[in-house]
Amino acid sequence: MAIEKIKQSADLIEKVEQYLQNGLNSNSLFNDALDEGDLLSIRSIKDTEHIHQYKASEVLYWVDRNAYLDEFDNWNGEQLRDKHREAIKYVDATQQDSVVSDLIALIKKKKVAPFVGAGVSAAAGYPSWDAVLKELGKKLTNVDNAHVEELLANERYLELAQLLADASSSQLNNHIRTTFRIKSTIEQDKTLVPDVIKLLPRLCAGAMVTTNFDTLIESWFKAHKTASEFDGILCGLQENHNFVTKLLKGERCLLKLHGDATQPESYIFTQTQYEQGYGSGGIDYRKQLPKALRQIYISHSLLFLGCSLQQDKTMELFEQVRNDGEFVIPEHFALLALPVKPIEQPSIATENSEQVVPAFEADDDKRQEMEDRLFELGIRPIWYPATDNHKMLIQLIELMVDVADGRLMLRG
Repeated sequence: MAIEKIKQSADLIEKVEQYLQNGLNSNSLFNDALDEGDLLSIRSIKDTEHIHQYKASEVLYWVDRNAYLDEFDNWNGEQLRDKHREAIKYVDATQQDSVVSDLIALIKKKKVAPFVGAGVSAAAGYPSWDAVLKELGKKLTNVDNAHVEELLANERYLELAQLLADASSSQLNNHIRTTFRIKSTIEQDKTLVPDVIKLLPRLCAGAMVTTNFDTLIESWFKAHKTASEFDGILCGLQENHNFVTKLLKGERCLLKLHGDATQPESYIFTQTQYEQGYGSGGIDYRKQLPKALRQIYISHSLLFLGCSLQQDKTMELFEQVRNDGEFVIPEHFALLALPVKPIEQPSIATENSEQVVPAFEADDDKRQEMEDRLFELGIRPIWYPATDNHKMLIQLIELMVDVADGRLMLRG
């Protein structure tokens, strides 16, 4: 009778077995580790010359799935520890475990708002602000090249942007629009997307801020199946009066401080545009952009990624809000490349080449100077070496999100 019922439920059983088989197949690396030993052999009762042979992973999975899953968890934990061993060692060696642990706790509570700077987009081939200004300065025939070079040398970028806009606003807008357009369809070439962008869905569930014109973040979230798209986006001078309301509701929002490359009317790039966005003669919190930025600053723990954190309108706003003492400000964090300086000893020539490679050492004075300024703004830095294309930056972020997700412990 039982056999007959099984036969009657054959379709349902087949679907369940296929679902379970897919679960087994999805763990191919773990199965290979289990199957390193001999196959399990069972002699056939019908044909004693025939031997049934099974892999250890198959037997354990179908006979004792709890044991299989327990072994998988142990194996996966070892894989994760191997993956993160270098980052954990670095955190311990640099005595940054305390600040890293505090940031992990906030990531776990979904309290972190990534603040993505130009350094992240640079990994996708986008130029820095000064590079954009320099290239446009060369194109325009009605500006003094010597004056352009002088402003660049003194890092007076805002003044130079206004100069170029006054010379030809249409050329400036076109230059931004074409320079920062998406370089490839995200679905077609994910290799062009920086690893930091790919990790953003795991870092936060609510607000994000970026100074970048490109649409890498929005495009990745749209293409990434496990990440919901943004409920609200505010781009520079663009009107979106519901944005702060969505922030207060905890919805996923993106604040693009300088605007969007595809929308010239949203740009905040010149002195005039900054005054339009933030107010003239001081920051005007009746305007939606500073109102939104202040709301994120007082309600989230910002995590600066790819940001120089030099004094600008954003830092001015943070400093003003903090000094006013009207709000309780949460802790903020920044992942920063360690500052370095050239060493005085002779450079070392590369093998079989006349080219020389400059040697550098840590600039402790610069680091302390930066720390003093950041601490005054309530920003706690996490330093990493900027070697090997900022490899340690990615390793630290991956470590923190895995610990926050409960996949491993920072210690133990």
